[in-house]
Amino acid sequence: MENKPSRTTFRERMDEMIGALRNDIVSGKLQSGTFIPSINQLSKQYRLSINSVQKGLDELVAESLIERIPRVGIRVTDTREHKAVSISVGYYPTLVDDVDLNRLTERFQLRYPHIRVKLVPLQLSNYFDVADYYLKNEIVDVIAINQIHFRQFFDADDDLEDRFEPLEEDDGLYPYLSDPYRANGRLLVKPIIFSPVVLCYNKRHFAERGVPEPPMDWTWSEFMECLELLESEHGDVILPFYFYPSTSNRWPIFILQSGVDFAAQRSGKLDWSCAPILDSIQTCYDLIHRQKMFSVLLSENDFGVERLFAQQKVSVMMTSYFNLNRMRNADLTFDIAPLPYVHTPKTLLLTIGLALNRRSKQKEAGRAFIDFVSSFESQLHIRRHTYSIPALRQAAEWEGEEAGYRPSRFGMYRDIVHTYAQLYDLELRAGDRERLLAAMNMYWMGLQSIETTISQLSAIGGFAPAK
Repeated sequence: MENKPSRTTFRERMDEMIGALRNDIVSGKLQSGTFIPSINQLSKQYRLSINSVQKGLDELVAESLIERIPRVGIRVTDTREHKAVSISVGYYPTLVDDVDLNRLTERFQLRYPHIRVKLVPLQLSNYFDVADYYLKNEIVDVIAINQIHFRQFFDADDDLEDRFEPLEEDDGLYPYLSDPYRANGRLLVKPIIFSPVVLCYNKRHFAERGVPEPPMDWTWSEFMECLELLESEHGDVILPFYFYPSTSNRWPIFILQSGVDFAAQRSGKLDWSCAPILDSIQTCYDLIHRQKMFSVLLSENDFGVERLFAQQKVSVMMTSYFNLNRMRNADLTFDIAPLPYVHTPKTLLLTIGLALNRRSKQKEAGRAFIDFVSSFESQLHIRRHTYSIPALRQAAEWEGEEAGYRPSRFGMYRDIVHTYAQLYDLELRAGDRERLLAAMNMYWMGLQSIETTISQLSAIGGFAPAK
């Protein structure tokens, strides 16, 4: 006896039917006023039940492509308003892996064959400047944007609603994801994926050295004791721990873990050379120097921590759920753990969303693309086929047969929500962040004393030390 087709198979055949009819209507093959094949014919052609065909046709009715004529049939409506259109989508190249972007785009075009999608990759190094130019000059209709780049638009004192079309709120998203993307109470970017910064560790390395797997709550001092155990037998491992400290998704974590109340920075009363912040800077210094590769790590070139980890040259790395996607084909067993902390448990929350260009000539098509990527169907695809966390709670917390290896602690992100923080929680302007990083880098590389560093920190944010 043959196995019954799965629900996925039914949905694929329904999508095929809907897409074929929609394409024939939009292309003019089925002209206005003509009748489409009967429900019975469509049922046989696509091997669907009568009810499934009816549901599929309901979607085309909702799009005003067809209309039901009682006791006669189903007729094509006036298609002059449904001509083929094209949209351009600007995106981070990593989204090809992080959301399986090419496959999602293929699915979208199957669902909406009259909307042609051109994917436009934008390099991360100058993403804000290029994104701003592309939005102003209507080169892209939809653009992917993370919370840091959106904050750059916010800090530029521009009218954000001159760049971004307001979007509808979605109560199904984790509520803390949308807050960074609002201006004047309106949602300008719709989150699609997110990740906290976490540790990822090689389970075999821990087992071979008899090192207990990381706990859910620990300090960097305890972590460094763990590294000493991993160092006891080198084998083929070059480094017990590797991280790239000078990026905007790494160094702020240590400062945020100082436990300082950064709200004082708003009035210029925060002493950036206070003891808790110096503790954080020193902790990062200790982690860098125990790697014995600090001059390389502080260079402008990231040699690919995930690549070294996948080659089992590193036991533990600081990373994100996003970056785990670079290891989907790696031949090793790994898991994740919360970041250790200096004084207060904190980690950075990273989010990526989609925005609609306010100046786009194809807003409805662009909105349809954003809605599709945000839909349960697409969000579940992201959950099953990537390591990224979908922004839609129902998809993120889905349980079922996995498409591949998944760390046992994948759901840990729900347990550490109370530690989530944002870069802008530091209350620093971009220029002050650059000065802070420059001072720390000089100290970390051994090019200046702690006294000189303290003097430079004291000048940040307008703070003047008492004489």
